Amino acid sequence: MEFRDTCTNRTTKERGAKVKIGVTGADGFLGSRILRFYEEKYEMKGYRHSDMDFTDEEAVRTVLSKDCPDLLIHTAAISDVGACERDPEYSEKVNVDGVRIVAKICREINARLIFCSSDQVYVGNGETMPHREGERLSPPTVYGRQKIRAEELAFQEQPDTAALRLSWMFASDFREGKEHGNLISTVSQAVAAGEQIRYPVHDYRSITDVWEVVRNLEYLFRAPAGIYNFGSENDRSTYELVKEFLESAGIGTGILEKNEEAFREQPRNLRMNTEKAAKLGVHFLSSVEALKKAGTCWKHNPA
Repeated sequence: MEFRDTCTNRTTKERGAKVKIGVTGADGFLGSRILRFYEEKYEMKGYRHSDMDFTDEEAVRTVLSKDCPDLLIHTAAISDVGACERDPEYSEKVNVDGVRIVAKICREINARLIFCSSDQVYVGNGETMPHREGERLSPPTVYGRQKIRAEELAFQEQPDTAALRLSWMFASDFREGKEHGNLISTVSQAVAAGEQIRYPVHDYRSITDVWEVVRNLEYLFRAPAGIYNFGSENDRSTYELVKEFLESAGIGTGILEKNEEAFREQPRNLRMNTEKAAKLGVHFLSSVEALKKAGTCWKHNPA
């Protein structure tokens, strides 16, 4: 894999060096795992907010012009949908303006951008089949609209961008107190506390093991620029998926209750068709396969 370094005007092969990869959101759910997974194969550099405020153009230019990554993986964002609704001005600054700035500087230093978008762009468009990248989009949420605008600006500022529409992710290696909750941590906490959990029966969405996202990222390092659905395919309701996990984990389904009210009037569909990414060699377990696997691991090594 070769990249041309604007700083030295030489390819990675000519300079005899590993590919240099920058990752924003270095202490986050996805970014921290990307850094850990690729640390021996590539020259990795993580950026926390204290290292580089990506909403400040001059700060980004100063840092990235100095480090000269061959590609930048932009994972940092305000992903809490409720927080975006409560403070759309601030989330716009982070989720939209920040992406524009990062993309602009990536073009200046000739770095490919891999931008982490979201399946939330598909909310509310009325499709009942798994979503494809070229669909009409009309999300009612602030977060969904911000992700669409961020995609548009990323390609406008840096045409060499791969935008990944990521699904809801889970991790079996949850780091207590250091990242947001996910399905596995929620179940673990409920089991420990002897509490019930409720999941909707009218909700259909991809749920993906974060480590599969990390492992498959490498296929996007030199893939054609564009938008890619990037996560597990799924044909089960969220309730059914959680049930599969509990049974595989040996926990039993006694703690699980059906939420039959949520999305009753208009079932939610966030399932994704991943044929486009599959043509690159990308492969994800289906949501049910991934959760069964996680459940089996949990059974032998409970969190």
